[in-house]
Amino acid sequence: MEVAGGRRKPSGRDRLSSLPDCLLHAIISQLRSRQAVQTCALSRRWAHLWRGVSCIHIDSADFSNQERRHHQVYSRVQQQQEEEEAALAKLEDFADSFLFSRGQSSSSSPEPPLDALRLRVHRGGPRGDINMCRWIRGGLKLSPAALEVSGADGFRVSLTSLPGRVSGGGACRLTRFRLDNVVLQHDFRDLFPVLEDLEIINAVFASEIWQIASDTLTSLTLVNASSRSTTSICSVRIAAPRLASLRLESTLARLATISFNIMSDARACLAQASIRILDQTDQDHKPWSPEDDKGEPKPDNNREQIHNLRSLIVDSLSNVTSLHLSGFQETKQLVLCEVLNGAYPWRLTSMSSFPNLISLVLEDCDLEYNLRTLWLFLRSTPAISRLVLNNCRVSD
Repeated sequence: MEVAGGRRKPSGRDRLSSLPDCLLHAIISQLRSRQAVQTCALSRRWAHLWRGVSCIHIDSADFSNQERRHHQVYSRVQQQQEEEEAALAKLEDFADSFLFSRGQSSSSSPEPPLDALRLRVHRGGPRGDINMCRWIRGGLKLSPAALEVSGADGFRVSLTSLPGRVSGGGACRLTRFRLDNVVLQHDFRDLFPVLEDLEIINAVFASEIWQIASDTLTSLTLVNASSRSTTSICSVRIAAPRLASLRLESTLARLATISFNIMSDARACLAQASIRILDQTDQDHKPWSPEDDKGEPKPDNNREQIHNLRSLIVDSLSNVTSLHLSGFQETKQLVLCEVLNGAYPWRLTSMSSFPNLISLVLEDCDLEYNLRTLWLFLRSTPAISRLVLNNCRVSD
């Protein structure tokens, strides 16, 4: 109804409630799970819509009293602990009820398949670890297409009680798995039958040998991984015959604790590879250490890091068609020439061959010896047709 001045007079009709359930589900699915439940309480018709959301996002921040405690300067420690305990209990009750009640609706219409399950916790210690593992098992029974598990605010989730076979029948749709700020106790050996995309960020590997084995994995991302041990190197072995894309980002210090070995059967399909050396200041979290995160391991020299990088690039990535290298800088005591040419970069006589390489991108790299390193590298790439130098420095 139009009124003077062209303004529309409110009709008093509830247009939102007239939307079809499928559209309401799409809207509610964009909210975090607690917000979705709170929104559904606004209307009697929406009361059970939260059971059919296509995305479940449980975040412990929704149950934290941190903001209120910040203003209560004179609050006692015991009171704060009681508040944290109450918040944790609410989180447990909500997550258990939400995950295990899905599919129990009395509605005759089928619930949509679960597109994504996101679980994020900020604190909790051993109790939080147990909760997370239980929620992962319960969530996988809902057959999500994507699963994200993450810790926050310096808290790492330790997946200690996760069973050796986590898939069961619930992982039949799981194609994407993202792990952020976790401690990994178990190998990934054919746990997920259709997994295609795996991201592991700020993770700590608890064993000296950690294996990723999958017949379906096509994309792998490893960012700032580190070893739990401060005295031995963790060997990460990748056995994925369909792996087509690899992205590796790490600080130089963390490369002193971990090495990557792409098994021969995983090299045939590997076409794209990206390796970036991060600055120490780029880290969001320190690596796990038995002495409560005292800091980054500081080796006396970088021989081990260079050896690990050379083994990865020259041996494992020699068949790729696209290679992106960034962050190889003299200020980090890491010269690209030394990585590519071994322990005697000044000889500059030959380099390993990259017969299939078509595209080479060098970013934020120091090119020493008057570009002779680059010239030698190009001689070993007969098929190259694209070369990009972005913010690279040349020294005499």
